[in-house]
Amino acid sequence: MPTQQAASYRMLQQFFRFFLVGSAGFVVNAVLVELLVHLTKPVTAQLLAFPVAVTVTWWLNRRYTFGASRHALHYEWLRYVFGNIFGWIINNGVYIWFVLHVPLTALHPAIAVAVGSVAGMFLNFAMSRWLVFRQ
Repeated sequence: MPTQQAASYRMLQQFFRFFLVGSAGFVVNAVLVELLVHLTKPVTAQLLAFPVAVTVTWWLNRRYTFGASRHALHYEWLRYVFGNIFGWIINNGVYIWFVLHVPLTALHPAIAVAVGSVAGMFLNFAMSRWLVFRQ
């Protein structure tokens, strides 16, 4: 049985990988939002970009952070999306609030994407670790 210190270290390593995956998801999300905002409103741009970023982070977390669960791919993806729904609400709620109330973020919505991403990160880690990818 692993010691508490070893288990804590493994979780810290896992959180660091989760953070790196989230950073990649942030880049995907922010780039898409910045490109789409020239074609549509900032909120619509985020609604279009966010599902792509979620799929990227699910795949990367599955591959590098937690490993595959025992579920089929499509079911695991659905568990990931639904397991992280509260983080998504926080993430996008913060994003929407910023683009509607902070003029700089309406011009550069990637800033609001970053703030929202940090806001939802800790809840998403917990849900992914203990619900979606639990071995």
